[in-house]
Amino acid sequence: MSNRQLARDMQVEFQARFQAKQARREATKASKQDPVLKKQIQELLKKGDTQKAYQKAKVLLSKQALAQQMDQMADMAELSAAQIQANNSMNRMTHMMASSSKVMNVAQKNTNPEKASLPTEIEKRPWREMLTGRQVQTLVTLEQFKQQNEEYAMSNGIYQDAITQSTSTQVGEDAVHELLGKLADDAGIELSQELNKATPATAEPATAAPAQTNDPTAEEEDALQQRLRALRA
Repeated sequence: MSNRQLARDMQVEFQARFQAKQARREATKASKQDPVLKKQIQELLKKGDTQKAYQKAKVLLSKQALAQQMDQMADMAELSAAQIQANNSMNRMTHMMASSSKVMNVAQKNTNPEKASLPTEIEKRPWREMLTGRQVQTLVTLEQFKQQNEEYAMSNGIYQDAITQSTSTQVGEDAVHELLGKLADDAGIELSQELNKATPATAEPATAAPAQTNDPTAEEEDALQQRLRALRA
């Protein structure tokens, strides 16, 4: 591994840690707005302005959902940063061991010229026989680490999909009413029936007016009977 590749790995690690820090900062920023919004809602409830209190409650619940989502994203980013750091450490160690091995081979050739033709004979042997016990252990560790990275990438993708599906900033009406009731109880306020008016409701269909009957009155019946008698006479 070249020094340029090591520098790129360090840059990736720095970016992962920066993203984790940014997500944690956004979560903290969203959480700090909770006390301010709660106080504003209680003031509006005291004034009887349930419509604005209802809207503020929806904003507060959206902020809380956003803070929770940012916390989860920060946890994932920190986990990724730790994984990248471990991977970079393993790569640096492997690079250092390879460099040390080259230096030792050159030193052995210089001290004992008879071993100069030894690599040609070693090339005819199986590759595993060319490695020392430490080098074999390093390869095994690298293989295990590669498998762990693949498993982590798979589980990380599943976790992201689960967060996307379960975490949403959409606020339900029941959650808003529950929050308003809790804040009203904390402030010693009794919510009036105006709270129901603040909630958007679907208009009920108007009932049809009873159809008017065209039945004749008693006077009209008498006049009709008189006409019939006159016609018969």
